[in-house]
Amino acid sequence: MTDAPWETVRYESWTPVHAENALRWVGRALFKAEKDLAEARNAEVEAKHVFEAARREAFFDPRCPKPERGGYTVADREAHIEKATVEQRQVYELAAVRREAAQDHLRTVNSQSMVFAALAKTVQVPAAGLGGR
Repeated sequence: MTDAPWETVRYESWTPVHAENALRWVGRALFKAEKDLAEARNAEVEAKHVFEAARREAFFDPRCPKPERGGYTVADREAHIEKATVEQRQVYELAAVRREAAQDHLRTVNSQSMVFAALAKTVQVPAAGLGGR
């Protein structure tokens, strides 16, 4: 026997009521995770639009260096645009990370739902044989 944590954990037996409560909980959690993901996607799209608008504004700013032979380079122009839009880029990148986290959370809850469904089935089969719920 190893010292693995799952070998010493004690679990209470589930009844059909416990199983039903778990399925109801995971159903609500799935609904909330889906809603949170939709909101995160909307926030990401909005942040992307703000960032792209800021880039366009910086590009057409009269202070933006215009590349020309012997003068400013394209790299100078891009550096100006990057410097002018750093805050909008950060907001957009954070929104993208939040959306990815929301997707991960939805996948996790979905995996939990499958485990709960399998456990519920193992509880309901013996209970059905006994004529109880």
